[in-house]
Amino acid sequence: MQGKTFIIVDGKRFHYMWLRDNCLCPECRDPNSFQKIYDISEAQSPPEPVSVVEENEKLTITWKEQPIHHSVFPISWLMAHVNELDTPVESSSKIILWNKAELQKERTLRHDFQNCDPDVWINQLFSLGFTILENIKSTQELESFICSIGPIYETYYGRFIPVKPIKGAEAVDLAYSATGNPLSLHTDFTYLNVGRLLQFLYCVENSASGGESILVDGYRVARDFCQNYPEYFNILAETPVHFKQFDLHRQYYLCNINPILKLNQKGEVSEIYFSHKNCKPNLKFDKIESFYEAYRTFFKYLKSTDYQYCSRLKAGDCLIEQNFRILHGRTAYDANYGTRHLEGVFLDWDYFKGRHNFKQFQHLYLEK
Repeated sequence: MQGKTFIIVDGKRFHYMWLRDNCLCPECRDPNSFQKIYDISEAQSPPEPVSVVEENEKLTITWKEQPIHHSVFPISWLMAHVNELDTPVESSSKIILWNKAELQKERTLRHDFQNCDPDVWINQLFSLGFTILENIKSTQELESFICSIGPIYETYYGRFIPVKPIKGAEAVDLAYSATGNPLSLHTDFTYLNVGRLLQFLYCVENSASGGESILVDGYRVARDFCQNYPEYFNILAETPVHFKQFDLHRQYYLCNINPILKLNQKGEVSEIYFSHKNCKPNLKFDKIESFYEAYRTFFKYLKSTDYQYCSRLKAGDCLIEQNFRILHGRTAYDANYGTRHLEGVFLDWDYFKGRHNFKQFQHLYLEK
């Protein structure tokens, strides 16, 4: 069935403008890079078909152009593109907003790195925002694994960031405190403009008493917070907040500005910037009281044990988490007896997502 500006194939509408712009022939799309060559802005008029033929599982359109141009689309390619529109490119896995009680329904949150099906933990990472891999033999094996996905995100701390007690001027973060203090829930690098990162926290050794890792689903907390305190939610979504880091050892004074709750075009929370140790609100006097009411209330939500998942990492474990969704912290531990040594590594989320998307959608480009 044809309309003036579109055609219906298997009950799905395809606009002629979109079809002409996405012609698959080698004159219109480079066969190696798959990037478009045809420039639709050069067209003298909106695309108009001379003929449209559907046969042998293909749609062939002859366009009213000089010279005449032909576009051939496999029906399966068209249907896959419709499905891509219905499925977020980020993942086909449904996002699951969890609290402690709901997380207990999951069959397993830990997976043997050497033997498990990668699709299981990858889907869990997309849906829950975190996963735990066990039995990674060394930081070298972890590095090789991460680099097979994409380049390690290197900050001024280096490629790998030791998280262990440090004495003196090098202890530039509470995470390195020699006292083994508890660490409140936070997302990392709020003071840097780094975008969405995937964090790997690898346990080298954990023989100290205490020091359990704590995780909270920021998306779930934000949803409940919005339902109960919509005015406070709006304040945290609309107020730019300064996050600062003064590093005497490396001689940096870093600052980044973001709302604590960043929303997407649908008005949903897409990124969370929360780090009490780095939060330095710089607000007008008449905004301070309302901001801190919202801030303190949200902070109390995060500290509720109803939302918290606690897990003790052992040597060889690697906690993988979406740094823009999951907030992490730790319980106190005794730094005088035993050792707690983690190594932090970061990967740009776009690379992880891109590798996953390639496997999902390569048929859109390789099918002829």
